[in-house]
Amino acid sequence: MCGIAGIMTRDGSAPPAEALDALADALGHRGPDGRGRHVDGDVGLVQTRLAIIDLETGDQPIAATGPDGGDAVLVANGEIYNYVEVRLDLGRVPFKTRSDCEVPLQLYLREELAFTEQLRGMYAIAIHDRARGRLVLARDPFGIKPLYFTQSGAAFAFASEPQALIHAGLATARLNPQARDEMLQMQFSCGRETPFAGIERVLPGETLIVEKGRVIGRNRLPALPDGGSKAVGRADALMRLDDLLDDAVGVHQRSDVPYGMFFSGGIDSTALLAMMSRLNERPVQAFTAGFSGTDVHDERTHAREVATHLGADHHEVEFGAEDFWDLLPEIAAAMDDPAADYAVLPSYKLARTARAAGIKVILSGEGGDEVFAGYGRYRRATRWRILGGRPMR
Repeated sequence: MCGIAGIMTRDGSAPPAEALDALADALGHRGPDGRGRHVDGDVGLVQTRLAIIDLETGDQPIAATGPDGGDAVLVANGEIYNYVEVRLDLGRVPFKTRSDCEVPLQLYLREELAFTEQLRGMYAIAIHDRARGRLVLARDPFGIKPLYFTQSGAAFAFASEPQALIHAGLATARLNPQARDEMLQMQFSCGRETPFAGIERVLPGETLIVEKGRVIGRNRLPALPDGGSKAVGRADALMRLDDLLDDAVGVHQRSDVPYGMFFSGGIDSTALLAMMSRLNERPVQAFTAGFSGTDVHDERTHAREVATHLGADHHEVEFGAEDFWDLLPEIAAAMDDPAADYAVLPSYKLARTARAAGIKVILSGEGGDEVFAGYGRYRRATRWRILGGRPMR
């Protein structure tokens, strides 16, 4: 988890140094391993780094020159999981680092705005295209990595967190009624609107083109390609699923630092732990939350048995009522947007425990219920079969 931010002025003046300093300070908790800055003409970029891949030469910003002589500078947050394969596809491109984040920069210099079509990962990217005098922002198709921007005032500004824009004086902390209403109705806010008036989200899969401090164009990738429906047998489907999971877990484990996983003992996280155990020679570091003094189902006993069976090093973290009150201010401060999901409470303590154990990267089974229709709301969608496929009206 790195932090990125930047400013493009509308009158061509240099971005204020104090505003760039404030952005970097506000994002310091996202990237404790280093800070970088790029200022050229009307554009200023900052990055705070959490080093995961290429610890020695992967500092940002990263600058490169394309085959046509045009040059560009990148700051990024996230991981490009297929960076090894894309580097091979690019052939004799003169890479300066081993960083996964140099790959999207080199792709942009050759593919321009189509560069995200070849990326597989979670990312928020900003590229200063010096030759064209523009700023390009891009976010991964699932919107895993956050990216916010504001167009108010005398400049366009963006950051990994809306709080950074407010801290730097580039936006105000005024409540957005539309996002408030969405939060009360759906327990979270989505779309371009954020809880802060004047601050917007870069949408999942979206690329913004900014010139002279104004957004002049938008492109958007779908979250998933339209592969159509295919009739396959159960055995073939299971084999294909196993291959896909094996590939996904393998590329997610590309890291130069220790990694572990959040483990509940359920189907999703058990499948993930089984894959990780198969792909690793050393025991996987698995972290499980338990609840004391409540009627919440405690999964530790079952998780312990499964983790032992799969040869993992199992860490149990207890979450009690006192943790709720002690950690709530920290959790609220760490969240970009409010979300009525109580799971963020034990997840925060799990993450803090994992970091104290020297773990910098965590894998989890998030998304399994969405992919495999595990929630009740998905089962309700099949009720039409009871009616023989006929509409009710």
